Amino acid sequence: MDPEVKGLHHFTGIAGEPTENAKFYVNTLGLKLVKKTVNHDAPGMYHLFYGDNEGNPGTSLTFFPEMTDQDGEDGTGMITELGLRIPEKSIAYWTERLEDEGLESEIEQWHGKDTILFEDPDGLTLRLVPEDTEAYTPWPSSNVPEEHQIRGMYHIAIDLHDTEQMSKLLRLMDFEEFEVDENRYLEAEDGSGVELRETQQHGRMGKGSVHHIAFKAGENEQDLEKWRDQLKKIGMRPSPVISRKYFASTYARTPEGTLFEFSTMGPGYTADESVEELGTNFVLPEELQDRRDEILDSLPEFREQEIDR
Repeated sequence: MDPEVKGLHHFTGIAGEPTENAKFYVNTLGLKLVKKTVNHDAPGMYHLFYGDNEGNPGTSLTFFPEMTDQDGEDGTGMITELGLRIPEKSIAYWTERLEDEGLESEIEQWHGKDTILFEDPDGLTLRLVPEDTEAYTPWPSSNVPEEHQIRGMYHIAIDLHDTEQMSKLLRLMDFEEFEVDENRYLEAEDGSGVELRETQQHGRMGKGSVHHIAFKAGENEQDLEKWRDQLKKIGMRPSPVISRKYFASTYARTPEGTLFEFSTMGPGYTADESVEELGTNFVLPEELQDRRDEILDSLPEFREQEIDR
């Protein structure tokens, strides 16, 4: 049987100062800090994970703070917008909350409904989309009431010279294509989607940019090997399957340079912490444990006392 992608798994962006990143996603957006670790490939920088109470696939937003000093600029091959699900009747709540936090936002019609458009502290474009789901677990300690909490990722938008190539790849990944608001929009089995937008602009990676997007691509490494075979057949060059402790992944760049990650559904963030402990410990993969003190000394300041728990 051919492998299938079920939807968006997680998202990884490039951020500025780690404390401000965490204060925004935890204190302002009400997400839970579910994992505090490092970039396994470059352990001199933090890797911070936010999500629902359990950090379930589809709810997980992750960031590399201080990966670079330069600001990002949108352009071809880059993911330029992240959509987050909110409950159907939460537009008024979030409009008021963002205003109270001193953030500029606007109500914009998108796909036939009112949505809220705004930016995070590093300039990443975020869109709150009223589209409820039960595929999340509420965080009891969030300062956002349960009835208004963010329910995970709804969509991403990718800027491209050629949307046809990307559309073919996503259709291979079992996304179904629609034309919405004059853009191509493709939707996965779990309701998450990818919007393709034409542009001729060249961009650069930096703060506020998206490093990569990950997809739900199976239960085990055997499923990922099937994906590697599929990607090779269409001329892509996937990486070997790599264990990221909380899931296994293979990576491949699309023709215009977007980095796609294909990830397993588990074992999940509770592989080394209980649900109650998630995000409270500094955790490392086994191969980095003997460098723990060295790594901690190399990391930038992170004022965790300013983050809601």
